[in-house]
Amino acid sequence: MRTSKIVINWFVDFDKEQKWINEMCKKGWAFWDTNGVVYRFKRCEPEEFIYQIDFDEQKSQQSVGDYVTFRSSCGDKFVHQWKQKIYWKRDAAAGPFEVESNVAAQLRLTRKAFNYHLNSFIGLTIIAAVAFLVLAPLGRHLPESTFSQWLTEFSTGLTFGILLAEVVILLPTLRRLHKKIDRLIDQIF
Repeated sequence: MRTSKIVINWFVDFDKEQKWINEMCKKGWAFWDTNGVVYRFKRCEPEEFIYQIDFDEQKSQQSVGDYVTFRSSCGDKFVHQWKQKIYWKRDAAAGPFEVESNVAAQLRLTRKAFNYHLNSFIGLTIIAAVAFLVLAPLGRHLPESTFSQWLTEFSTGLTFGILLAEVVILLPTLRRLHKKIDRLIDQIF
């Protein structure tokens, strides 16, 4: 019987990713590592753990360390951090995470996710702008060569690829998270 499993998957929506990781645990696979695309699991008892994804707003390693220490003292177990995402688990016998029943905590987590995706959107927009406004004109103004043609085609393709990804993936995700924030705020007030 296998004791570990590698699964390739990609998520933009942290709710779907969290749900999927918890479904994998229900099938007897405990999450322990990811690079955002490749997920690694170890064999466990079905439904042994409950997982939660949190987002790090801190910029310093000391702040992140303090947050991990605090959450660990509350009984949560740090699993992994990838970029701004922090993966937590707890024994299923300990009950669900606070976020599942606390609207204010759910709002905080959703706002963190919104900011994470908004920053990704802004970063990609800057890359697209540089490609379109700097690299493409540079390629057209260089002496005619294979490199100048490649630079022009590459920068144009990169720009349209980024814009397509933003329109198809990031904008709907931002819109969905914004609606979720509005619903949570309505529940509070």
